Amino acid sequence: MRCPVILSFAVAILFAAGESAAQTYRNPVITGMNPDPSICRVGDDYYLVTSTFEYFPGLPIYHSKDLVHWKLIGHALARPTNNPLMGAASSGGQYAATIRYSDGTFYVIGTNYGGKGSRGISYVSAKDPSGPWSEPVWLDRWEVDPSLLFADGKAYYISPDNKGSFLVGELDMKTGKFIVEPKKVAEGRGGSSPEGPHLYKVGDYYYLMSAEGGTGYQHREVIQRSRSPYGPYEPSPTNPVASNMNDPANPFQAIGHADIVETPDGWWLVCLGIRPKGGNFHHLGRETFLAPVTWKDGWPRVGDDGVVKQEYALPKLPPHPWEVQPVRDEFDQEKLGLDWNFVRNPHSEDWSLSARRGWLRLNGTAISFKEKDSPAFVCRRQTGFDAVVSTKLSFTPTAANEEAGLVVRGNDTNFYKFVVTRVDGRRVIKLDTVLKEQLTPVAAKPLADGDVVLRISATEREYQFWIQPDGQRAEQIGAAPTKDLSTEVISGFTGVFIGMYASGNGAKNANPADFDWFDYETTVRLP
Repeated sequence: MRCPVILSFAVAILFAAGESAAQTYRNPVITGMNPDPSICRVGDDYYLVTSTFEYFPGLPIYHSKDLVHWKLIGHALARPTNNPLMGAASSGGQYAATIRYSDGTFYVIGTNYGGKGSRGISYVSAKDPSGPWSEPVWLDRWEVDPSLLFADGKAYYISPDNKGSFLVGELDMKTGKFIVEPKKVAEGRGGSSPEGPHLYKVGDYYYLMSAEGGTGYQHREVIQRSRSPYGPYEPSPTNPVASNMNDPANPFQAIGHADIVETPDGWWLVCLGIRPKGGNFHHLGRETFLAPVTWKDGWPRVGDDGVVKQEYALPKLPPHPWEVQPVRDEFDQEKLGLDWNFVRNPHSEDWSLSARRGWLRLNGTAISFKEKDSPAFVCRRQTGFDAVVSTKLSFTPTAANEEAGLVVRGNDTNFYKFVVTRVDGRRVIKLDTVLKEQLTPVAAKPLADGDVVLRISATEREYQFWIQPDGQRAEQIGAAPTKDLSTEVISGFTGVFIGMYASGNGAKNANPADFDWFDYETTVRLP
């Protein structure tokens, strides 16, 4: 049974009461692993970037005209030359970036931690936000979460100092050299891990907004202001700007790491948050939320109480839903779609869309998830709790080390493998869990020659794994809990990705693994 396709990330709902009606949207507005959102406005268009860590391509660029419906239009870091990720650990790589616009050019600035060839902070630029983006301008600095403010005819640089305070300097954007070296201008507001600062000029004041409390359940967003970008800064009397830490019944937690934007409908805030299930376990990752901002006595805050809620009135902007995304990828295009990702920088010889027309071919190599390298794994975010993933696989393993199929990945050391392989000389379908590097066989079943459909159905609490050989009924092989891939169990900053995989686990596979199509279906669970 197929699930209905959702037309956009956010769901607009119409409630009628007599003859009156009010349109609302529900959070989150961008689902699946999309943390640390940063937003900018150019005319009637809004652009947003989120973190990607070890996944490639890096830093997705989303486009919206109404703040509620978002479309992925490209990536700021889509080449190994501007996104070196080899050697980066799980949750290493590209950290929180900022997107800004000035004089016809878009800029994205961020920090690459752990990738071989990285020099820390860099920025890239583009005239068109869908790309292509430039090669990086490296600043040879290692602060996390850098940001930019274009004001006063200057380009201000803002970042934490990684010691609990914030730095402001002035950049020459043509050369990447500092006109004014970054210097300490303010401290955090008392919470742990001050991070994610953004600087805004509103009227006569410069507002320094930042996150603190860590990216867990004490996460919050705070703000302070000054009449000079270099301080001194005074804190808001109504901090935090946004936080759900004192609202434990709220289905959204860890609210923070925010950015704000002014629209014809006033100010709005985008931030990260999580949707824990089953007792404070979240596995989809940190997602992007949207909330209206009110100003009182010169200070901004989400709503009246700083709490990000499930539902708000739609922004008073012309509604602009995007086209329906198809459930199935037939692999009949010259390039992979924008939803597809790799772990670190992929090896070009590991995958092909042309070796067998209308199929995605993966050539399993010696690389598996054990190495800080890029296995033959093509994946996409899990964007809903209730999801069904299916693919048709053509693969004939010749030895026990060779395998191909579907993987549900939490990180390098925690994932579920649902693969065709050989055991005792026989072709089998096998489900293994790998948790903290320990492999545990869950189920195995002999499998006749021929193509086979593999299917994973997901709920809030469980993944179920199904197999359907040609001409036969689907059969469930096993199940595994979502909790074991949650951030609370495996730690880190990422969320679950699901995709197609092939590996020789130390040697090259004798035969390629060909995938005819891939279906991704999801529904939105309304509280």
